[in-house]
Amino acid sequence: MKLVTIAGTRPEIIKLAYLIPLLNTNFDHKFVYTGQHFSPNMSDIFIDELKVKPDYDLQSNSSDIPTMRTKLLPVLKNINPDCVVIYGDTNSSMAAALAANDIKSKIIHVEAGVRDFDMHVPEEPLRIQIDEMSDYLFSPSSFCTTVLSYENISGKVFTTGNLIVDVCKDLSKIAISTNLPESIPQDFLLLTLHRPENVDNPQNLKLLMNHVGSTDYPVVLPVHPRTKKNLSNFNISVPSNITMIDPLGYMKFLSLMLKSKLILTDSGGIQEESITIKKPCITLRHTSARWETILLRSNILFPPDREDNLDEVINMMIGAKIHRNPYGENVAEKIIDIMKSELIK
Repeated sequence: MKLVTIAGTRPEIIKLAYLIPLLNTNFDHKFVYTGQHFSPNMSDIFIDELKVKPDYDLQSNSSDIPTMRTKLLPVLKNINPDCVVIYGDTNSSMAAALAANDIKSKIIHVEAGVRDFDMHVPEEPLRIQIDEMSDYLFSPSSFCTTVLSYENISGKVFTTGNLIVDVCKDLSKIAISTNLPESIPQDFLLLTLHRPENVDNPQNLKLLMNHVGSTDYPVVLPVHPRTKKNLSNFNISVPSNITMIDPLGYMKFLSLMLKSKLILTDSGGIQEESITIKKPCITLRHTSARWETILLRSNILFPPDREDNLDEVINMMIGAKIHRNPYGENVAEKIIDIMKSELIK
C-alpha cells in the first residue's frame, strides 16, 4: 500500500511530526514538502527540530495553488500512490487534493469538518472542497463530525482527534524546563499575529496595537515576517509594553505558551494548542474555526473593532478553568489503526 503525505506550512509540519514516523513504519510512505512556507525561520527550523525530513522538497517558494499543483504532479505520477494524505486547509492542501485527483488517487483528509461558517475566510472554500473530494475524512472532534453530517460528503468519516494533542502533550514535558531569552519579562501575555485580515489591513493592525498597548501586562510578540514588514510599512508604532522577538523553534515557542499567563492570537492552531495545555486564549478575530474551544469557554473572540476594554477581557479570561480537551488522545495511533483497517484489505 503506497501512501504519500503532502504538506507545506509550519503548522502542518508540527502536527504531522508524530504521524509521519508511524506512516513510514506501517506503509510504503513518502513525505512531500511543497515549500509553501519558504522562509527558513518559518519552515526549516521546524523540520530540523521536530526531525520531520521530507523525501521530496519541491521548493515551490510560492503559495500559488496552480504552481504547487504543477510541481506535485510529476512526483505523484512517479510514485503512483494508492492514497494521498492531506492535512488541514492550506493552499498546499488544495494543490495536493487537485493533484491527487488528477492521478486518480484516493484522498485522506486529516482535520476534516473544520469550519468558520464564513466564506470570506480564505481557508473556508478550500476546506469544503477538500472534504467533498476526499474518500476518507478524519475529523478532529465530535463537533466537526456533526458539521460533516450536514454536508454533501460522500467519503467515510471517522472521529480521530487532533494530531496537535500528541505533539503538545509529549513535548510540553521538555518545553516547560526550556530556558527563555533574558529579554522575556515576568508574568507576560503571549501575542501572535499573522492573518492577512489583521496584519495587511493598516486600520486593523493599528487597532490591535492600541488594544494590546492599553493592557497593564507585558506582552511578548514573536513577530511574523509579514507583521514586522507591515508595522514598518504602515508606520505603526509598537506599544512600549510589547517585547518583539524573532520567530522561535517549536520547543521554545511551546515553552513561551506554557509560561505565559494568557495567549492572544489570530492563529487557529494556537487556539488548539492553548486548550490542550489548559492555557486561556483570546482570539483576535470576528470568527473562529475552533468553536469547540469557545463553547468550552477556554477561548473568546475579540476582533480589532471591538470598543470595550481588552484589559477587562484579559482579567476575566486569566481566571478561566479549563477542564476538558475536545481533541482526543493518542491521535496518531488512532489514525494509523483506521488506515490499516480501511486500506489494507
